[in-house]
Amino acid sequence: MYFLALAAAPKAPVPVRVEVLAPADAVDAVEATGTVEALDTAELRPEVAGLVASVHFEDGDRVRRGQPLVRLRDVDAKAALGEARARATLAGLERDRRAGLVSGGDVSQAELDRAAAEVLLAGADVARAEEGLRRTVILAPFDGVVGRRDVAPGERIDPTRAITRIEGLARLVVEVPLPESALARVALGQAATVRVDALPGRTFAASVSYIAPRVRADTRTVDVRVALTDGDPALRPGLTGAVNIVTRIRPNVVRVPTQAVIRSADGAAVYVVADGKAALRPIETGARSEDRVEAVTGLVAGDAVVVEGIARLRPGAAVTVAEDAPTAPGPK
Repeated sequence: MYFLALAAAPKAPVPVRVEVLAPADAVDAVEATGTVEALDTAELRPEVAGLVASVHFEDGDRVRRGQPLVRLRDVDAKAALGEARARATLAGLERDRRAGLVSGGDVSQAELDRAAAEVLLAGADVARAEEGLRRTVILAPFDGVVGRRDVAPGERIDPTRAITRIEGLARLVVEVPLPESALARVALGQAATVRVDALPGRTFAASVSYIAPRVRADTRTVDVRVALTDGDPALRPGLTGAVNIVTRIRPNVVRVPTQAVIRSADGAAVYVVADGKAALRPIETGARSEDRVEAVTGLVAGDAVVVEGIARLRPGAAVTVAEDAPTAPGPK
């Protein structure tokens, strides 16, 4: 009996897609979520009690610094100022009259000194009356946008009553709590970006403007303020902001797509294609982003890493590579 020895048919090459690695700058960052706030914000209240004579703003108006918003009835204040000015005039005339009589001995120096003091006291009364008149007008303390109008002519208001809130939209910040472990990496002036859910697809430039000197004992976090440098009118106080603070930029870092990394009890590894075959190469991973991970060791620029077809591979397997294999993009 004869046995015909049949050679095992060679396995067909496994089709794969690869990415040829290219070095790029890696951006280390700290991420946190906070709330957009206006750096200049105030609840407007009258300084004195009074009857509202007129209102000069509507809901949501943009106002300028020093613009009158509300006027109170000012008849009494104007009368008090007129009286004070009249007394100041009389005090000045009396002082001048006594000064002319001192040389002839008809008025003593002490009397002249008292007259000069009366002039100063009268001047103080004028200043006090002018301040009383000023307080009958509520002015915008800075450029901004007022909120809802909560006052009307004819109402009597006092310092306990808020008439509106003003927000200065020119200077916006995001207040974020950072874990104490990030404190050593964050510094004043570091560049940052801010994204808000209300404006998808847009990124706003910012920088770290404040780091609290004390860590909160209850949360073990430190309060950090990021100042927006984009004065975009679409931004509003109260929006939720996702903050990304750039803490370091490292040049010439090799990063691979996360789907290329195989993890096992022995650690991380990737398949690298060379001479038409796939080789499993152990790597040490580092910093991660949304879809890429840093290869600290094990890979160099120019390596062709398998990104599709990994499930069918075995070490040493023959492969065919798609002709449109991409090159590694820049940092994300």
